[in-house]
Amino acid sequence: MNRILIALVIAVLLAASVGAAHAMARMEDEEMAEVHGRDGVTIASDLNIHIGSFVYSTQSTNNPNGGSIAFNDIKVTGLFAMTVDVLSANSFTSAMSNSMAAYGADGAAGIARLISSGLYDNRSDVIQLAIPNAGLDHRLSPSISVGSVTMGNSSASFGSFSLTNLDMQGSKVWIWAR
Repeated sequence: MNRILIALVIAVLLAASVGAAHAMARMEDEEMAEVHGRDGVTIASDLNIHIGSFVYSTQSTNNPNGGSIAFNDIKVTGLFAMTVDVLSANSFTSAMSNSMAAYGADGAAGIARLISSGLYDNRSDVIQLAIPNAGLDHRLSPSISVGSVTMGNSSASFGSFSLTNLDMQGSKVWIWAR
């Protein structure tokens, strides 16, 4: 039995090495720089989030008499879809310029200010997070509610509030390092 096990292990190793030899190919850095993913990623979410409380406090060792405020019984529900893509510098500046122009601003001047201020180098790839305008029913959009808002050392409440059907379709966020 020992010989059979050894023979089996050797056969598996030989088979794996043959497959590995054909699967791997050396690529130089210059070649790797030209490899780009083109499809992106889409994420769809059905949110059902509950947070017991979110508390902000100024109380600390240096400020023992500080106060606090608590947002209690926080709920986030609803649906949304988001795409994640990596844009080249040209694609990003075009998308950003078009977004600025949609608000009546001079897109080219806005891009020039981003570059001259040092916020963008006009070379870096950029991550784009987008909630596409998929024409989804607005009632599916996320809703956020806060059951009560209380101050420290008190059970009295300022009341509750909610944001209903926060429709973010058509929104984009761009992220880059600097």
